[in-house]
Amino acid sequence: MNIDPVAAAIHEAEHAEAETRYRLQLAREMFQVGYAAAEADRDRAWNAIAHAAVHGPSHAELEERRWGPGGRAHFADPRPGDFPRRAARHEPEQQAEREMEAGA
Repeated sequence: MNIDPVAAAIHEAEHAEAETRYRLQLAREMFQVGYAAAEADRDRAWNAIAHAAVHGPSHAELEERRWGPGGRAHFADPRPGDFPRRAARHEPEQQAEREMEAGA
């Protein structure tokens, strides 16, 4: 069988174009499926965040959790148990009185 080289080239070109169209269509479909899945994940995550914000703890409770019972103004104040050795020592006022008595 004698195959015309021009006809063979045209056939191969058509085959390459068909394969390119197929791959592009496949890529579009894969992108659309992936995009839809990402949108669904985003919506699920947003619903969880929005639900927690709407039905979660109040702003005052969140602030108390964040800064402690005294609020932001007293955040750096010492709390019970911060200085365990000081509890064993005398109070500063009593110590100052003793120093004044000793100096007088």
